[in-house]
Amino acid sequence: MKIELIPSIDLLQGQVVRLIQGDPRRRIVYATDPVEQALRWAEEGARWLHVVHLDGAFGTEGTRMTWIARLVRETPLMVQLGGGLRTLEDLERAFELGVQRAVVGTMAVRNPAALEAALARFGPDRLVLAVEVREGQLTVAGWREKAGDPIAFAREWAARGVRWALYTNVMRDGTLAGPDLEGAARVARAAGVQVLVSGGIGALSHIEEAGRRAFPGLAGLILGRALHEGYFTLREAIARLRDLEGENHAAAPFPSAG
Repeated sequence: MKIELIPSIDLLQGQVVRLIQGDPRRRIVYATDPVEQALRWAEEGARWLHVVHLDGAFGTEGTRMTWIARLVRETPLMVQLGGGLRTLEDLERAFELGVQRAVVGTMAVRNPAALEAALARFGPDRLVLAVEVREGQLTVAGWREKAGDPIAFAREWAARGVRWALYTNVMRDGTLAGPDLEGAARVARAAGVQVLVSGGIGALSHIEEAGRRAFPGLAGLILGRALHEGYFTLREAIARLRDLEGENHAAAPFPSAG
């Protein structure tokens, strides 16, 4: 089974950015057109694009959903959107724009009834539970508030029907220091969900490590800063991971949205 490599674009106040350890005061701003960048990744082999609407995550004005609509409309990529999706209306708006999959975290903590309704309405394959961890604690509301035990959180929502989780170790996000595969594996093992891992991937060796240490439930890796800053290309990453195919068949695929 293959691990999906998913490039990521973070949007804040109309700019493509990368935050260091989830801190909006520590941001790298890229002079990049989101659509042009996404099209380049599509040419290099991407099927999915992960978009983080940071203005939504932080509850500020800035990036309008116009960019999201353009990424859906003007690229061949399936878009997975996270950030500020906290009500059924938010999810409806995203799906009406053509977003294939939505990432929710704060909703699960503050308005669990709404997420249960969303699971029933949209189905579990269109929703991804955000398990964002800082120093062992689950965080929500743009990584600013602690919300308990991430393992218990993932297990609880798996029991309610969640099938997918996006695991982020916030302290590694944007650092290029390597992903937290151990933390992601604990979530997958405890909850029995398919896990996408975000945060810290900065070298082809990190992708090789994930391929060699693939655990049951590892479905994909989110690639951000390393791609934007040219540490490697998506084409190189896909080729390197393909070289490891056959060595480990534990990972589950990241399926096309239905």
